[in-house]
Amino acid sequence: MKKILSITAFLGLATLALTSCGNDVVDNATNGINATDNGLSGITNGKATIGFYLTDAPKVKGGYQAVNIDVKAISYQTDSTDTATWITLPIVEKVVEITQFTNGKDSLLSNIVLPAGLKIRQVRLILGDNNTIVLNDGTVKSLKVPSGSTSGLKLNVQSTPEVTSGYKVVIDFDASKSIVAKGNGTYSLKPVIRTYIEANTSFIDGYLTPLNEAVRIFTITGQGDTIATVSDTLNANYFRVSGLFSGTYTLKAQNLTTDSIYTLMENVPVLGGTNVQLSTPALPLLIPGTK
Repeated sequence: MKKILSITAFLGLATLALTSCGNDVVDNATNGINATDNGLSGITNGKATIGFYLTDAPKVKGGYQAVNIDVKAISYQTDSTDTATWITLPIVEKVVEITQFTNGKDSLLSNIVLPAGLKIRQVRLILGDNNTIVLNDGTVKSLKVPSGSTSGLKLNVQSTPEVTSGYKVVIDFDASKSIVAKGNGTYSLKPVIRTYIEANTSFIDGYLTPLNEAVRIFTITGQGDTIATVSDTLNANYFRVSGLFSGTYTLKAQNLTTDSIYTLMENVPVLGGTNVQLSTPALPLLIPGTK
């Protein structure tokens, strides 16, 4: 069970309140799934449920409204299987509009039951031909997947501690980085994806003011990866940066109009799967460069 580390921004990092919580906030309304009843928290008869979920890093700017990904099949390897053995997940083929699933929202692809403590090591995602992008003017364009990807995109599951109970495997698309516009007016999909076990990671979240000004919030990991989100002005300007391992992070804010980059907060500690809440709707963080 994760915890939330609450940091009251206006008092700096001096006041830290540690409070218990239930399962992570997961919005699966479009799948008809109750976020507090995902079956991933316990072990039954030495077995644990593992869920596979698809999410997306929000688009920053761009000439599109939607990105539709044609998910045909998913297979996986565990830490007990050899590299030549792939086990196919029981999934229903579907087209997922991935830009709907940001800031902590995700789409369930499949649940499986494995012996408790067994860890997913690698995932292979197979996409079909029905991948499309919807431009800002409503035009629908095909997204061509490179021919080498038809055999499946092999994704290493980022993980550090061992797992002892049910958990979520998160397949985290970055649509903004995955779409390549060609000079002839066509588009291709070269997927940029992170995959990790959520129980082994944390998120940093909070609320921003002014409420009507969306900004890109991001941090750069020690490996040079940029993990980013865009604040949601329809939800009190909420932001959530997910998939963080233990460390100390500096959060940056990018103005979406001028592209100016500011430091939102420095030296934010993340430890042991504890989630960090920087601010609340009642006490939001001020976006740098605004009044």
